[in-house]
Amino acid sequence: MVTIFNPHWQGFKRSLVTYTRIPISVDWNDTIKHTPAVCFLPWVGIVVAFLSAWPLWFDGLSTSLQAIFMLLTGVLLTGGFHEDGLMDACDGLVGGWNAEQRLSIMKDSRIGSYAALSIWFVMMLKWLLLTQILSSLTLNLSDGGSALLAWMAVHCISRLAPLLIMNTMVYVSAGQSKAVNMIAKLGVQEWVIALVPCGLFLLLDFSHFIKAVVVLLLFVVGARCYLEKRIAGFNGDTLGAVEQICEVLLLFCLMGALT
Repeated sequence: MVTIFNPHWQGFKRSLVTYTRIPISVDWNDTIKHTPAVCFLPWVGIVVAFLSAWPLWFDGLSTSLQAIFMLLTGVLLTGGFHEDGLMDACDGLVGGWNAEQRLSIMKDSRIGSYAALSIWFVMMLKWLLLTQILSSLTLNLSDGGSALLAWMAVHCISRLAPLLIMNTMVYVSAGQSKAVNMIAKLGVQEWVIALVPCGLFLLLDFSHFIKAVVVLLLFVVGARCYLEKRIAGFNGDTLGAVEQICEVLLLFCLMGALT
């Protein structure tokens, strides 16, 4: 049994190290067989959501403070991994005149006006929406478990969108990129691993989350068309942008369901 699950455990550890700042030791030079780390991205979302939900257990905090601390903890846990992609993608996709220039701008570590605007609006929307959701759950006399479940669902399902983009588009980059090591086309087994946690959330609250999944799929279709037109593919930064926008969309869906 241990032998069967060991490749999955090794892949999960690599995924945590890649997509979070959680201090886990991984020997990248070992020859141990492991499942592709990227297929555990939704599972990593659950871990990030669970660890960042600690303010929910402090009843003395207002919902606005709970929301800001949850968002701050999430950023600290991931090192702003997806947020950084959002900023770079907005600078490049909006500021560039052609595909080559757009990809080149995304490689630039400096922050432009489009990056600053995008991160401000996205974080502000997430804070306002999360505050509203927590307030609605409080008014409905729901316990912290309901809020935790909703928060984990948002982080889990939103991380499914980058996998869909990754497996249906061509990877493009200007020069060498460290993100290429994180890219992998998933097989049937890897898709099962990625979809299991999302399916569990659907089973727990089908009516609410199925609407969110439909919105996510529609957004992915739109994002694919946009990226194909702008850079004829995707890169690591655009995957981060897709994940962040999906978080906002899922929070909108959740707020609508609760209100």
